Amino acid sequence: ARRLVDRFGVGKITFISLLIYCLSLLGPLLAYNYISLCIFLFIFGLTSSLFAIALNSLTATIEKQDQVYIMSGSHGFWSIGGAIGAASGSFLAAWLENTIVHASIVIVFIVGIQLVLKKNYYHRKSDQIENKPKQYTHLKPLLIIAFVGLIFMVAEGAIADWSALYLKKIVQIPLPLIGMGYASFSVGMVIGRFTGDSLSKKLGSWHLLSMASIVSLVGFIFVLIVKSGIPIFGFFVVGLGFSVIVPEIYRLASQVKGVKTSDGVSFIAATTNIGFLVGPVFLGFLAELKSLHFSFVILTLVVASAMFVSFWKYRQNLTKQ
Repeated sequence: ARRLVDRFGVGKITFISLLIYCLSLLGPLLAYNYISLCIFLFIFGLTSSLFAIALNSLTATIEKQDQVYIMSGSHGFWSIGGAIGAASGSFLAAWLENTIVHASIVIVFIVGIQLVLKKNYYHRKSDQIENKPKQYTHLKPLLIIAFVGLIFMVAEGAIADWSALYLKKIVQIPLPLIGMGYASFSVGMVIGRFTGDSLSKKLGSWHLLSMASIVSLVGFIFVLIVKSGIPIFGFFVVGLGFSVIVPEIYRLASQVKGVKTSDGVSFIAATTNIGFLVGPVFLGFLAELKSLHFSFVILTLVVASAMFVSFWKYRQNLTKQ
């Protein structure tokens, strides 16, 4: 992805990757057996990752070139888009009763909007590094950023896959409410992301990450209190804390000296995606080993490690000023 961005320009690749991503949506719907379904899903995931890297690179580029803060808000619109897509998608699916027609309408709608809007970003090109630093000098800051992002994505992936089961088996809330954990988490994410840019501008990225880590830990404490209603509120608080993590680590990665925006974003995207995949497996293993409540306790301690790293970087930056 980063090579395509560097060669053709971040704006152009964002638009082209969006078109390919949209078309790849039809693949799984046209699958005729299990193998073809796996192939089409792989292609869909590949194009999704390409588009995500290009889009985050474009957002980071606009931030640097125009001196604006829009990364967190952009992720907020992504969250709203997911909610709108889920709600309207189920309605259209029931009404149309044809998945190909359904997907085609969605594709035409998205592409049509982008044909109108692309003039605002199509010409954008990412930054060029004039003075390349010594080999590996940029690796340490990227690894620190990646570690924080990896930890929080492990936790986010775990919440996405296990929050409903946690509320059902551990908290034992009524069956109709078991989806409220992830729903409240998502609401917290949306609210936090639309305030993240102003907070980042005021506090700085590492300071904001430190504060967000504390909020997340407070939320996990509520989640661990096995009383009806309290864990649901806890997931909401965790969502508030998590909301600014991904935007901020992308912002930080794009600002590492001697690293191109596309390189930093690609590196962070790769590590955080690993965390999102590993998280549910990690939590499931711990739940099988002991209990689901125990696995959430360990998850809380893991998030605490990212909090200490964020505070260390924040204090380090203060001493340099």
